[in-house]
Amino acid sequence: MSAPVTVVASWEYRSSVRARWVLTMAAIFGLLCVTVTLLAFRTVRELGLTGIGPASATLVNLGVLLPSLMGLLLGAGSLVGAREQGMLSMMCAQPVRRSSIAFGAFLGLTGSLWTTLGIGYGVALMIMAGVARGSDVPALATLIGATFGVAAASVAIGIGVSSLVSSRVQAVAAGVGLWIVLALGMDLALAALAPTVHLGPVGLLGTILLNPLESGRILALLGTNFEGTALGPFGAYLISGFGTVGSVLLLAADLLAWTVLPLLVARWALPRKDL
Repeated sequence: MSAPVTVVASWEYRSSVRARWVLTMAAIFGLLCVTVTLLAFRTVRELGLTGIGPASATLVNLGVLLPSLMGLLLGAGSLVGAREQGMLSMMCAQPVRRSSIAFGAFLGLTGSLWTTLGIGYGVALMIMAGVARGSDVPALATLIGATFGVAAASVAIGIGVSSLVSSRVQAVAAGVGLWIVLALGMDLALAALAPTVHLGPVGLLGTILLNPLESGRILALLGTNFEGTALGPFGAYLISGFGTVGSVLLLAADLLAWTVLPLLVARWALPRKDL
């Protein structure tokens, strides 16, 4: 890693972890992780079940929705915020490629978001440790990996947005709007079209791959049962068509693509924007 990328990443990391709203969201995420874990274990005890399956299942939506919103807002406010503060022009006056600025911002912001998620999941895992079994490790690893992948993709998308807009207000509005579309809008559109349009498993897979949040959710749910039963008929199609390993790799590759492509957009757009 080049020195300019390291410097930008360190600066972004320190700035984001000190931001008041980031600390607030981190506290909320940690509190929610603990709350849903304790509620899930209460249900487990009442039903006489064992293991952490119910607890990990309840963490799936939490691990996809809140980190993606944080990532989009962090990324969206990065480049345009530095431009408004005059920091971007100062950095560009140095012998630093603008692509290094975008990549460094991505690394720093992703690192701060992963730190937040790690703390929240760490507390939840300490609570789970008393009842966890060896067979629960793959589910937990997949859940955490999917959450971190969604977080990284969200930061990258936010940085792509930040490289295209002209003000922080536009960036925040675009970030929130994108999150609403990805988290709720596409599901509502599919529900509305379902009675009249027959997508089939192939069409459904295509719509999932067009939404990094859905890819992360499906990947996390697949980790709870690698036979795909948690996903119903679509899970059976996924496993029969791609296999367990192939399905995991397909969804992980989709998250990687959603991380790389926005950064390429930022690399293209940043030299063409006025500082």
